[in-house]
Amino acid sequence: MILRSIRRGIAALACLAAVGAAGAQAAESPPSITDLTEARLITEGTAVPGGTVWAALLLDHAPKWHSYWRNPGDSGLPTTIEWTLPQGWSAGEIVWPAPHRIPTGPFVNYGFDGEVLLPVPLRVPADAVPGSTARVEASAQWLVCADICIPEEAKLALDVTVSGPPAATDGAWAGRFVEARQHAPKPSPWSAVVDGSADTLLLRIDAAGLDRDRLGDIAFFPYDPDAVEHAGEQRVSIDADGLTLSIPRGIDKGKPIAPIDGVLVVEERLGSNTVRQAFLVEASVGTVAPPPASVAGAVIGGLTSGSIGLAQAGLLALAGGLLLNLMPCVFPVLFIKALGVARLGAGHRREVRLHGLAYTAGVLATFGLLAGGLVALQQSGAVIGWGFQLQHPAVILLLAYLMVVIGLNLAGVFSVAGGANLGAGLAARQGHAGAFFTGALAVIVATPCTAPFMSVALGFAVTQPPPVAIGIFLALGLGMALPFLLLSLFPGVARFLPKPGAWMEAFKQFLAFPMFATAAWLVWVLAQQAGPTGVIAALGGMILIAFGAWLWNLAPRGAGRIVSRAVGVVAFVLALLLVRFPAEAPAQADAVIRSDGAVAWERFDPARIGSLRADGKAVLVNLTAAWCITCQVNERLALSSAAVGAALADGGIVPLKGDWTNGDPVITRYLAEFGRNGVPLYVLYPADRGGTPMVLPQLLTEAIVLDAIVGLTATTDGDART
Repeated sequence: MILRSIRRGIAALACLAAVGAAGAQAAESPPSITDLTEARLITEGTAVPGGTVWAALLLDHAPKWHSYWRNPGDSGLPTTIEWTLPQGWSAGEIVWPAPHRIPTGPFVNYGFDGEVLLPVPLRVPADAVPGSTARVEASAQWLVCADICIPEEAKLALDVTVSGPPAATDGAWAGRFVEARQHAPKPSPWSAVVDGSADTLLLRIDAAGLDRDRLGDIAFFPYDPDAVEHAGEQRVSIDADGLTLSIPRGIDKGKPIAPIDGVLVVEERLGSNTVRQAFLVEASVGTVAPPPASVAGAVIGGLTSGSIGLAQAGLLALAGGLLLNLMPCVFPVLFIKALGVARLGAGHRREVRLHGLAYTAGVLATFGLLAGGLVALQQSGAVIGWGFQLQHPAVILLLAYLMVVIGLNLAGVFSVAGGANLGAGLAARQGHAGAFFTGALAVIVATPCTAPFMSVALGFAVTQPPPVAIGIFLALGLGMALPFLLLSLFPGVARFLPKPGAWMEAFKQFLAFPMFATAAWLVWVLAQQAGPTGVIAALGGMILIAFGAWLWNLAPRGAGRIVSRAVGVVAFVLALLLVRFPAEAPAQADAVIRSDGAVAWERFDPARIGSLRADGKAVLVNLTAAWCITCQVNERLALSSAAVGAALADGGIVPLKGDWTNGDPVITRYLAEFGRNGVPLYVLYPADRGGTPMVLPQLLTEAIVLDAIVGLTATTDGDART
């Protein structure tokens, strides 16, 4: 405190000396000094009749203390000045400098530390008399904060000399005024548009030609304190035509998007220096496309939709469709169909080829319907992605029923098509409709699955016009249909399949168990979505289905057959009526979502990412869903091990998990920012807020996760040493 008093004394002497040097042009009030701030009123020079003279409140904060901008952020109060001026004089508004973000715990304030100049233009009446002096008084109030906040005020006054033109500037302070005006926010040379959703603002600045490599931090400070979540992370994406900021909305969340004004601050690296520029932004409401993923993060061992073109997306979709055939719920259907081809033999080539084409048509038609529904819903404004249909408990329950029905049929409990079981009937029946609906059935049972490459391709698709998007989905379908299509077009391949025989019946019955296993897994998914009510509804419905299937073939003919089948149909109907019960999702309010193995996940919140990084912590984001098989495998094999838990703890990395099981528009938008249209998504953020997040592959191993953590830690340590 003694040193601070000495410094103030030296500063006061310097000011007096400057005043003396500048003579009558010097105008500075005596300072108001507390332990936390030093305030004074200053002017740029003399006042000219009919002109403007600049005055300013100069605040010098003690170390670690700050005061506030016009929008203080999550807390605080803006500094105010009430003027008492001579007759005919008037004061304008404070010309606010661009503020800084000041993190305080979980909050972010906007304000200033160190020394700040708050200039105000004073208009001088035309009848002011040169050679006279005008008494200018200011009553200033501000809130100064560190760990605590203390309101302060000061009554400051000075005499301004009126002179003839040109005005004489004050030698001590004129340079500070010039500097303040140079660094004050300037009218933006670019047009701006705001768009968004209930939770996120998208601010588009048409600033073409920005050099991404030279840009540093970019932030938007709105005038409206309710417009955005101040502690939320502002994601910036840059393309050739400008930049887009994605900002979590504040308490206006859910209200219609309205025009927004504020200050855009852009840091640019010029050689070894960083220049901070501020622009006044007035954004009108318009259409802003979600930012592409290519600028959202770096990728480890994978691709993002922003880094690929149409041809690559098509190939990735084709590969993803091929791999879908290996999923446990799809493989039995495909295998039974393939055996049917083998049974038909080389003497029925034309028929086999028609079966293959019909099967392919069924696959493509069903994918086309799903893609059309997805695109139509997105065009209508719905925030959804691939797997949206599985976010409804009723769909999960119906899929579980379907798996049970197929399993019972494969096990021989009941049969259709004149005694043939369902799988063999679909494979061997003469009608092409059977092959067509087998393709449709394969797609339906495949919907809970996400194969590698699918998310990148589908993430690309949803950013394209509808015809291109549907084309990518059809490429996925073609990949799925391709094995059977090739087998039907080249039936000679069938000779490599096992010869038909009695073993087929036993194997067919064996394939019932993967279907039952899939049904059990879907019941587990239902438990996540609808709790115990959903589980009991599913189990009761499955019992009714099994009862109805048993009754279907109980009596071979006559009145007994009619009665047993009628009762069986009633059982099926009752099972379908149970679909309406699992409608309510269990509440999820805990901050900690659950502990998987050695990793205690916190609930995902985009704003949490920003606040953690502001506190110097790295973040691992895991977006998952109970119905996503790939997600569950990754969590069991790669993300829940003791080694990963220890690496996260040692690296100070906070794990966040987002559950997309029941849908969540916040997660959907976050996925879109990384060019993804479905889960899983794994993103590793460095603690440095300027650092680029890394996107991990969709298929994880423990080694991949550990290598990523080690790489992140090494980079952080290197930066710290630097």
